[in-house]
Formats: sequence, structure tokens, C-alpha cells
Amino acid sequence: MEDSQMPEPLRQAVHQLVSEVVMNCQEVLRYTEPDIARDWKRMTLIRATDASDTMDTAAMLIAAYCQRTGMPLDTLASYLQTRQQRDRAAGPRDADRHEVAGMLGTPRPADDDQDAQMWFSAGQGYAEDGLMPEPDEQRLFTEACLHGLRARLCDDVDALDGYLPPHVAELARKIAGVLEVPQPATA
Repeated sequence: MEDSQMPEPLRQAVHQLVSEVVMNCQEVLRYTEPDIARDWKRMTLIRATDASDTMDTAAMLIAAYCQRTGMPLDTLASYLQTRQQRDRAAGPRDADRHEVAGMLGTPRPADDDQDAQMWFSAGQGYAEDGLMPEPDEQRLFTEACLHGLRARLCDDVDALDGYLPPHVAELARKIAGVLEVPQPATA
């Protein structure tokens, strides 16, 4: 029998962890901006892996609860999508290197390597999409939400103009303007 809803302490933990992920994702985006040239490699990797690790923590807490309440291990493994796991300690895969090659327009892999061709093409797609005059509206909205949320939580809305492109900063300011600062619960 399935539980009707997530237990409140687990829900609170997941909400806290997702909030941390949002902050780390905003930092990843922040360090991609041109005015942060000196630390972008270090900080984007640190914050991206922090976000990944924090989401792994959330997933494992939920998985532990599911296991505790009797979920079969094969079902749990399926929900955890264990076949998709990647070991960061192994470093970038060939697929990652081919994708970067496609992004940067370096020589195309051999025609007989279909996997390499596929990843190279995916990288080309990023490069082509990045050169489009009209940014994807969903991506723009997501970035503005992350920046606006962070600015509101840090009470630093004015800083948005200092490092974001004007159209993103404007939308992030609008988002920050409608967000309410969470107030502590009173008993």
C-alpha cells in the first residue's frame, strides 16, 4: 500500500535541499558571466558538483524512506535510474569530449563512429543555439527566476544590473519584486 503523501519531516528536508540546489545553480550561471573571467572554471565546476551532490542527497533520503516502507529493491533501482549513473571521479567521457569538440567547431570525428558523431552533433546544436539572435524563452525565464530568487533572498536586487545582460536583469528584477521574503513561522 502506497503512502498518500510524503511525511512532513522528509518534505521539509527535500525542500531545504532543493533550495540549496537552486542557489548552487544560480551560482553556476553567475560564474558564466563575462565579468567573472578569472574564476569561472573552478567555480562553475564546484557549484555544479555541489548541486549534483545535493540532489543526490535528496534522492537518497527519499530512497531510504521508500526502502524503509517496503519498496522492492528492483523498483527502487528503477526509480533511481541507476543505469544512468555517472562516476565523476572517472573524469570526462569520450562523449563529453566529442560534444565539446562540436561546440568549439574542431574537426569532426570519423564517419564510422556513430556515437562520436551523435555527441559531436549535440555539441554543434549548443553552439548554434547559442548564436541564435532570439534566446529560448524557457531558458531565459529559468535563468531570470534563479537570479531573481537569489537576489531576493540575499536582499541584493540592485546587483543584478552589474553582471547580467540587461534583458535578463530586467526579468530577474521583476521576479525578485514579486517574491516575498519567507517569514519564520509563529506558533
